[in-house]
Amino acid sequence: MSKLRLAAALSAVGLMTVVGCSTNQHNAQPDPISITPEQGEVPKRTWLDQGWSQQISENFWFTNQGSQIIPYNWFVWLEQADNTQLFRHTEHMESLRYLPVKASARNPGGLPIGFALHSNQTTGENWVGMTCAACHTNQLDYKGTKILIDGAPTLANFVLFFDRLVAALNKTLNDDEKFERFARNVLGSSYDTTSKNKLKERLQSVALQTAQRQVVNSLPEDYPQDFTSYARLDAFGNIQNAGTAFALNDLSNKNTPTGPVSYPFLWGTHQSDVVQWNASAPNTPIVGPLVRNIGEVVGVFGELEIKEAPFWQRLWGKHFRYSSTVDMIGLGNLESWVKTLKSPQWPLQYFPAIDTQKAAQGELIYQQQCASCHQVIPRDKEHLDYVANQTLISELGTDPVTAYNASCHMAKTLILEGTKERIVIGSTFQEVDNAIDIPVNGVVGLVLKDLPLALKAGNIPERTDADGSKISVVKELENLIVQHLKKRGEKADEAETDCADGTLDGGVYKGRPLNGIWATAPYLHNGSVPNLYELMKKPEQRVTEFWVGSREFDPVNVGYVTHEGLNKFKVNNNSGQIMPGNSNRGHSYGTDLNEEQKWQVIEYMKTL
Repeated sequence: MSKLRLAAALSAVGLMTVVGCSTNQHNAQPDPISITPEQGEVPKRTWLDQGWSQQISENFWFTNQGSQIIPYNWFVWLEQADNTQLFRHTEHMESLRYLPVKASARNPGGLPIGFALHSNQTTGENWVGMTCAACHTNQLDYKGTKILIDGAPTLANFVLFFDRLVAALNKTLNDDEKFERFARNVLGSSYDTTSKNKLKERLQSVALQTAQRQVVNSLPEDYPQDFTSYARLDAFGNIQNAGTAFALNDLSNKNTPTGPVSYPFLWGTHQSDVVQWNASAPNTPIVGPLVRNIGEVVGVFGELEIKEAPFWQRLWGKHFRYSSTVDMIGLGNLESWVKTLKSPQWPLQYFPAIDTQKAAQGELIYQQQCASCHQVIPRDKEHLDYVANQTLISELGTDPVTAYNASCHMAKTLILEGTKERIVIGSTFQEVDNAIDIPVNGVVGLVLKDLPLALKAGNIPERTDADGSKISVVKELENLIVQHLKKRGEKADEAETDCADGTLDGGVYKGRPLNGIWATAPYLHNGSVPNLYELMKKPEQRVTEFWVGSREFDPVNVGYVTHEGLNKFKVNNNSGQIMPGNSNRGHSYGTDLNEEQKWQVIEYMKTL
């Protein structure tokens, strides 16, 4: 099949199957936004060389991807629930472990890294939403030096952030004095009784929507309130519910997000053949990164909707309308920068020097004990694609909850029942089916709805060289979308069969190259091990409680200090039993080494 015929065929499929406005219409003019000074002190930070200029870093932090939390000016002027300090105040955002920065043209509201301005494609209204950087940028502190690392897993507590946001909106709605201050600041010169009353009605509607999201993603009552806590989140659970509960408009059609994971680091993501901790998503060139990123936005307020098409359109074969606030071009640009991101090197100007003799001895042990799962990729080869190792969870022995929830959660398919899971190919949706296939269906619908735009966005990283310049590369597009959907379907079918007996016998976790691993604590996929030294211990000897949330780096054990922090991570529940989702067992590789050998391996991992 020629490229032209493929494009025509897929475009026809898109027209026959889905209908709706583009996710990236820009007909409306955005509301004007003036630079608003940040509230509170912004710390002075230093950067490491990761292949990005400061301009690229700022673009990564504040490029919109289509996420909508609340209207932008509301977030700028919203007060905290229990005091008059602004919600965005640097002290408050730092306490949640988001990263305050100064106001700028790219960040007019003086918001933290990763909180971007999104102008709604239809209404032109400005919203604040999260971008990749909110979850994948971090700061390490060591003896007074604050080091910012792009692409590193955040220490942020997303659940606490959202709980406080819901509380702040509700208190503003119900406290007359707080609402009066809010209204005067938001409305400015247009303030009057009529506009104030309209604002309150709108505030009630948005507050209800945020409260609904909070309830849908809440944990069972027998789980501790701080189960998710700092430095981890059940992103899969949130994405599932964005599809099953919100896109299909049935809030009862949900699963509880009980499998939080440590945020993965971003360097090397674009180069891997599969992504996600459970290796569930093929990273097919052009299509794979786009689908992956759309799914991520859907999980963080991307406003996905799946609705039946009008009756007269269904006569012509158009089954559903897929709509979202996702900005595909923004996603393409973000991916192009991630593609060129390098892992951070151990900063000798700030940290103790590496013992090269120990490291050399550790390298030999690493090759024997670790490299079969965590391949070594030289720094000058980081831009090359690689095939990630996939190891059975039964062999790893690590906590299975994340993989089980992602593959085995079920949900009602409602209006999708009887249609193809991946729209153009795949099995037919049953009345109750795998929950993750519903948001996947929505993401595919968004791609097919505006295929030329999707291919344009997906091609942005393919046409971007390491130095940021555009290069002319002819990519073979034939069957890429169908190939991607087929691979995704094969993974889903395998998991569905595997879940039939209530277990996940064939479930895997992905082993990545460990470049920059020193900057990515806590460890294991669920963040249950605080540092590399604890990871080298026999599983039954690892600590079962440690503080999380401290930014102070421990260069000896390689992680953060654990004697202080903002919350205590606990492996066991109050009865002394390992809590599902929090197990620190498994991954026993290298744990039989003697103490000297363990420290040699750790010293070597600092060099990666």
